[in-house]
Amino acid sequence: MRVSRTLSIAMAGALTVGGAFTALPSAGAATPQSLHGTKSAPMARANVTVITEVQNAMDYPAWLYIAESNSWFGPIDAHSTKSSDIRVPWVGNAEEISKSIRVWKDGLTCPPDEACRPHKFHLYYIFQDYWQPNDQVKYTSTGVYDFAPPVPGSSTGGGNKRLIIALDKPHM
Repeated sequence: MRVSRTLSIAMAGALTVGGAFTALPSAGAATPQSLHGTKSAPMARANVTVITEVQNAMDYPAWLYIAESNSWFGPIDAHSTKSSDIRVPWVGNAEEISKSIRVWKDGLTCPPDEACRPHKFHLYYIFQDYWQPNDQVKYTSTGVYDFAPPVPGSSTGGGNKRLIIALDKPHM
């Protein structure tokens, strides 16, 4: 029994000296991507899409509601282009659709027996899909995340984009 206990202590000491029981690197040496220091492979990073120009292809003025900053961008006059700096928000599920950019158009509403008055009409939501590996920008007119199609045109890869507002759907 004494021999096996002595042998166990000797092996534990040898393993400790040999590096088998060494601690993880300090917090300063580890990167956010890895607990194993800087030699590990980096994690994939998503590319942010920024709308740097908004072109209105409609016969009506348009507005963008930026939910993340609770602000309006516009008006973008009919058949005109306006410079912008709007980050497209990441949306990853149905509960987050409220973070989307919402596109509206100006128009008139004319109730029966009343004078016509200005009114904003909602067209669609625009967002960057959190789960798409190609940084896909999508849109939905109904606010349903699960069935949102890609914005036609150059709507992948992140970076600076031009948003073209049309009555039925956006383009990039």
